[in-house]
Amino acid sequence: MHAPDRNAAVFVTSLGWISLVLAALGSAWALAQFLVGLLIPDALVADLAAQGLVPPLLANLFAWRNVLALAMLGLSLALLASAWGLLRRREWARLAFIALLVFGALANFAALAGIDPLFDSALAMFPASMRLAPEGQQAIAQLQSSRRLVWVTSLGGALAIAGVHAWIAWQLCTAPVRAQFGPPRD
Repeated sequence: MHAPDRNAAVFVTSLGWISLVLAALGSAWALAQFLVGLLIPDALVADLAAQGLVPPLLANLFAWRNVLALAMLGLSLALLASAWGLLRRREWARLAFIALLVFGALANFAALAGIDPLFDSALAMFPASMRLAPEGQQAIAQLQSSRRLVWVTSLGGALAIAGVHAWIAWQLCTAPVRAQFGPPRD
């Protein structure tokens, strides 16, 4: 039997502490969003949507604000638990962390599907008279240009995040890292 790989131990410990801090911050942020969401009356959200002051997609997101904040809180707490488990070298935490990495990468790609509806709903807010005016056509052209830019940068970001997540997941599957976790103790 040989000594554990020091680089693997440093990797797992560093990953655990960084993730623990990020998960704690994410949990606090999600809790704050939930509390602020409770302060915003549903009637106000419905009124803004009815007046056309916010795009329909954004109005729907506001309507689901508390559910989304609780979902974010749940994911942050899952990351917090798995980060703590990584620090304690629990096998379930290594597997949960890999699952969260895969979920996070896939969620970024799934979010790309919301770009076009968001821009379409913003375009729908333009009154017909404005669409025909030269200034309105310029604004629409600018919005279309922004749509392409958001698509390209979001896709680039999703690919970069997926690459980093894949690398971390791969590292967590290497023999020296797996050896850090030993047989299940839970």
